[in-house]
Amino acid sequence: MESQIEELLPFLHDDRMEVRQIAIHNIVSFTLSSSEFFRVFLKHAKSLTKDLKALVKQDTAIAHDALRSLINLSGEAVICTELDDEDFIKYLIFTNIISKTNILADLGCMLLSNMCKNDSIAAKILAMNGKPVEGLTTATNAVGQLADIFLKGTDKGYNPNCTYDYLASVFATLATLPAGRTLLFAKDDSELSPLSKIVCFTEHPNLIRRGGVITTIKNASFAVENHPALLDEDDINVLPYILLPLCGPEEFDLDDMEGMPEDIQLLPPTKKREADAHLRETLLEGLILLTSTRQGRDYLREKKTYPVIQKMHLAEQDEHVGDVAEQIVNMLMRDEGAEISEIEEVKPAQDSDEDGISEV
Repeated sequence: MESQIEELLPFLHDDRMEVRQIAIHNIVSFTLSSSEFFRVFLKHAKSLTKDLKALVKQDTAIAHDALRSLINLSGEAVICTELDDEDFIKYLIFTNIISKTNILADLGCMLLSNMCKNDSIAAKILAMNGKPVEGLTTATNAVGQLADIFLKGTDKGYNPNCTYDYLASVFATLATLPAGRTLLFAKDDSELSPLSKIVCFTEHPNLIRRGGVITTIKNASFAVENHPALLDEDDINVLPYILLPLCGPEEFDLDDMEGMPEDIQLLPPTKKREADAHLRETLLEGLILLTSTRQGRDYLREKKTYPVIQKMHLAEQDEHVGDVAEQIVNMLMRDEGAEISEIEEVKPAQDSDEDGISEV
């Protein structure tokens, strides 16, 4: 069977479209990492990736299977090395993803999510620029354009065939890089930053979207110099979006509610807390980063963060998450006689995204 698969590979660049289509259709199911023939493709990484990149730009049926194949293979460094191609990355972002009609844009988002875990590819994305798109974005840099389509495309609001949920994982990965954080905080002509456009999805029903956004917030919070913008109610105003998923159906005392963000003062008895323990931990770790300055701690105290964490901690069944919650309590209840001088004293481990490498 291995030899038969190898015999199929040259047909990926056959002159006849129908032959290319048959070849890629027969290959795609074997590109999953669980396939016993997965290593066959890695042996031919250079020529195979070249063919697959070309097929992505062809007929929709062919492009569909080519994208699926690349998604499945792109967790391997040898494949990502071949995908580190500026022309292909530009095509993927500005033609495949930034499109109102392309039915394969979500597959493009999945592939970009896997690819940007390669530092060289991530650097190219951050440096990439394109033309503004009427009705979608006035941004010229790729990160700004992706943020706009992520916002406007949620729940198929821009492209009726695509949700763009996997872009959340792209932002989460880019936010691990200083240059990525700089772009996420950079404001456009409307005085809005890409980060301000995506933080509102921390309670979205789609796990990929909300998980990626939650991780982006945490990773962006490593930029201590941008904490004022993160907390400013007239800017990103991230605190309500961190606290809301940590709230359950519990009621707060009237004294505790005074000063709380309005969004969490009167929650319905049906309010549910974030079900995923890792995401609850990630939200808490984002708060820990925001307590790394006196200004941040004072603001969290002013906004009555402590009662929210207290209620959450009482209901928490995961011991490790409970321990992280206790760290926040300790930071907020501490004696302010001595200032924390180094963020490293409280910073949690940095994440890239919630889901690792995707396969289809």
